[in-house]
Amino acid sequence: MMKILVNFKSGFKQIFIVPKSMLAVEFRNMAKEIGGNIDSIEFSLPSRRSSNAQSEPSNGVLRLPEKR
Repeated sequence: MMKILVNFKSGFKQIFIVPKSMLAVEFRNMAKEIGGNIDSIEFSLPSRRSSNAQSEPSNGVLRLPEKR
């Protein structure tokens, strides 16, 4: 499971808990149905030092293109 924070263009923010196997397009469509147009998505990325389970995850921001 992965925790994802979605910032919507309306200013609304929502945290989603989704399986890592979910496709990005599937997630984007689901989030858009719930909150409208998406401004940005913030998600936890696993540490590059995967052998160290105690390390803090880094945060990433992904801006998805508008669906055409």
